[in-house]
Amino acid sequence: MRTLVVGDIHGKLNLFNLLLEKMEYHAGEDRLILIGDLVDRGEDSRGAVARAIELKREAPNNVIILRGNHEAMMLAALSHPESEQAELWYYNGGIETLQSYMDEDGGFDVPEEHWDFLASLPTWYEDDHAIYVHASLPQGDNGTFLHPGETPESPELYWARNRRFFAEYKGKTVVFGHTITGMVFGEKEKVWLRDSLIGVDTGAYLTGVLSAVELPSRRVFSVSDHVEDEESGEVAGSRRRSWFGF
Repeated sequence: MRTLVVGDIHGKLNLFNLLLEKMEYHAGEDRLILIGDLVDRGEDSRGAVARAIELKREAPNNVIILRGNHEAMMLAALSHPESEQAELWYYNGGIETLQSYMDEDGGFDVPEEHWDFLASLPTWYEDDHAIYVHASLPQGDNGTFLHPGETPESPELYWARNRRFFAEYKGKTVVFGHTITGMVFGEKEKVWLRDSLIGVDTGAYLTGVLSAVELPSRRVFSVSDHVEDEESGEVAGSRRRSWFGF
């Protein structure tokens, strides 16, 4: 069985569907892991969540969707809309998500199915090939990196950008997203491959490139909206987002 790990989608539903086609994903035959951050910044967060729910329903035992920091922010913000957490979410792509959930009358409603799905997402997964988390492994008091099973609710699993983890971790392969390749490590728009670490977030909302890695082969798949941008006169590299958002 192939394991296909998709980087941060961030509402880029069209790119996600293109990537599934390019990988020739077959429900029930392949294991599909979405590394987290389905929502925010892109134009169709609602559609991305609906697609993930559909994929999970088709192959419940072989589709794993992890909690990203943007799912955590979204749930916290909607639970406490007057809080600082809500402001943080709005600033980091929540406005686009709110817009995707608006109806024709301008009303806003997250379907109960979507809410329950997002609230149920696990923080990690493991198979024979690797450990999968959104951001990083937690660091213990003695400086070693902990297996996520030891601290499954640690925010470090979906929030951390630990440069020591990127530089020094050795052990069973960890596949993660959250930090855009080319921002702290690796090359822009390319999956980062090391012996023990694989970074799959190529910044779909910023670069227009969504990527995945197949395990155990380590084959990389990428799709891009650069062609669309050129046809519309937009330069793909000149998007308005900062590299240093959450």
